[in-house]
Amino acid sequence: MDLLKRFTQGELGLSRIEAFSDGVFAIVVTLLVLELKVPILHERNSTSELGHQLIDLLPKFLSWLISFIIVCKFWLNHHHLLTFARHATYGMIWLNSIFLMGQSFIPFPTALMGEYPTNALAVSLFGVVMAVNTLLFIALQSYILRNLIKPEMAGTVVPHLTRKSFVGVASYLLGVAATFFNVHLAFVLYALTPLFFITPPQPRRSNL
Repeated sequence: MDLLKRFTQGELGLSRIEAFSDGVFAIVVTLLVLELKVPILHERNSTSELGHQLIDLLPKFLSWLISFIIVCKFWLNHHHLLTFARHATYGMIWLNSIFLMGQSFIPFPTALMGEYPTNALAVSLFGVVMAVNTLLFIALQSYILRNLIKPEMAGTVVPHLTRKSFVGVASYLLGVAATFFNVHLAFVLYALTPLFFITPPQPRRSNL
């Protein structure tokens, strides 16, 4: 119990947490694009060979694009979430660190799905990783809104926000299930899922 109490202690500033988080997000999006390598041609002047090579790279381009949008969506919502916190506790810092650990793993399933776009296991792993990352964000979000929210921000929280956040988890897992029937459908579901929270959810304004 003493250990749990220690996680609730600390009134730490948010500036270094934001800076560290932004740095991790920046590294993640950089690593994503490193899988897009210039193809090696047997005949350097062959446009047909280059065209075929670029077509073969389309799954990698698509995987990169989907992951880039998802990571940017996570970054935007993370940035929005931290504006609700009045300060940081040790518990929040560790939850944030675990969430960033999940983000740092995203380049691996992205590369795997791009390399083996017709392999159900490779494509399903991508959805599992994104679902886990969404759960980690929900955990951080719930902790901040329950324990660290600024009093003046309490009325601006979207009702049932945590419950609505599970839409993303369900959609990614639906994509995982789709891989065993049609991997192309899984790609579509993965591409559409970040649109649910492409901007942070805002409470409805009263007309009164």
